Amino acid sequence: MNFHPKLFKVIDGETFINGAGVLLMAANTLHSNDGQFAEVARQRAQSTIDALLSAARAGGFTQGDVLETLLSTDRNSERAVDLSIIAMDCIGGAEAFCNALARAGVNPTGGA
Repeated sequence: MNFHPKLFKVIDGETFINGAGVLLMAANTLHSNDGQFAEVARQRAQSTIDALLSAARAGGFTQGDVLETLLSTDRNSERAVDLSIIAMDCIGGAEAFCNALARAGVNPTGGA
């Protein structure tokens, strides 16, 4: 996966990924065809995508179907990156984002 500059920033030498980057990493895990990821990782990625897009839709994001298609077919495109950023902005902040991750079974503070 190539990391688009819109997906991360470096603060005091430490790299941080934004919500759109998390969404796109999950899509890469789910749709990668190189056998690199175990089935459990693919299932967790699907749960993450579902939870994040559900939260985005609840926040008013209306292009979920388009984004889901892009995530499966053209996730490295500028359009996929931009729509992912818009979708994650619709979630409504860090707490809502972390709650969506928790619903997917992801510990947003680290760990399994």
